[in-house]
Amino acid sequence: MKVAVTGATGMVGGQVVAAALAAGHEVLAIARPDPEHRRTQVRVGVHTVPVATAALTDPPVLRAAMQGCDAVVHCAAVYAFGAARAAEVDQVNTDGTQAVLEAAAAAGIARAVVTSSSVTRGSSLLPRARSERDHLGSEPAPAYYASKVAQEEIALETGRRLDLEVVLALPTVVLGGPFTRLAPSNAIVLRYLLDPTRSTFPGGCNVVDARDVGAGHVCLLEHGVAGERYLLGGEDVSWRMLHSLVSDLAGLPGPFAEMDAGSAWAVSAATEWWAQLRDATPLTTREEASTVGRFYWYTSTKAQGLGYAARPARASVAASLAWLAVSPDLPRWAREGLRLHPEVRAARDLVAAPLTDPEEVSPRPRRSPPAWPRRRR
Repeated sequence: MKVAVTGATGMVGGQVVAAALAAGHEVLAIARPDPEHRRTQVRVGVHTVPVATAALTDPPVLRAAMQGCDAVVHCAAVYAFGAARAAEVDQVNTDGTQAVLEAAAAAGIARAVVTSSSVTRGSSLLPRARSERDHLGSEPAPAYYASKVAQEEIALETGRRLDLEVVLALPTVVLGGPFTRLAPSNAIVLRYLLDPTRSTFPGGCNVVDARDVGAGHVCLLEHGVAGERYLLGGEDVSWRMLHSLVSDLAGLPGPFAEMDAGSAWAVSAATEWWAQLRDATPLTTREEASTVGRFYWYTSTKAQGLGYAARPARASVAASLAWLAVSPDLPRWAREGLRLHPEVRAARDLVAAPLTDPEEVSPRPRRSPPAWPRRRR
């Protein structure tokens, strides 16, 4: 099967590409236009795949790009919090999804997997796992959550209207890499590494390794039932348990005090204010803080019935730390304080980078990654 993947250079999309190739499929990456680079192929992790350039706002170009493909996996989205990006989040995640599916149907594609999010199934005040039968209720819901609910409705309606088989993938908190930008999910781990108080929170979440989410998408592509939702999660953990895993794997003390929702909101407000002064992206927002104290726990039993499986939370956290440890998002002072567990080192594959990139029109200077922190003996 020839599969077009939008968002192929993103964290989830890159893992979908790897999993699809491993399953024997042919992959075409759909990438947004880049005025600095004109490419016929793109490197995704250890793989090099052909690429077609098309903006989500240009249906004719999208349709032409997907000609000859049998299926599409739509991973391209804006994953962000805060009022500053709310309009962009809504437009890309809803209008962009409709444009991709309409272009796919016009190109003769019969099947699509659309990446949504587990947050569309809501959260609970008590520690119980929610399923595909649950819904987002009247609880605090950032604009990103609302955009994903709307995305699912648009995707299913478009599928019915155009006789296109649409399957919805609902990942939980996706940790790991490779990813050149800091996703809000990995930012959860980074915030704790940068917090001198090592604070934790009430409530919890479900964490899953990006590699498992990629494989899950391919599983749904091959076996998912059209019109159905499938949660792709890993392990349910409290915030204290998650932060304890980060501390153990990073060689740090904590967690210590538990910060309530009001305190988390105040800290987030200050963080947003400081980021605005520096024209930077805040590590946390008041939208995110509004969810503190709730349990975003989910069961993946439905997907498991199709063959989906996921690593435990500890492995997912190790994968996140493996990429953050050499990321420019982690300041030098924080990196030097880490004493990484061997599991973290083992979680990142060492891949030789090409010396030259013949497809790169104007090569950018390459920066050597920071050295790995050493583990205490």
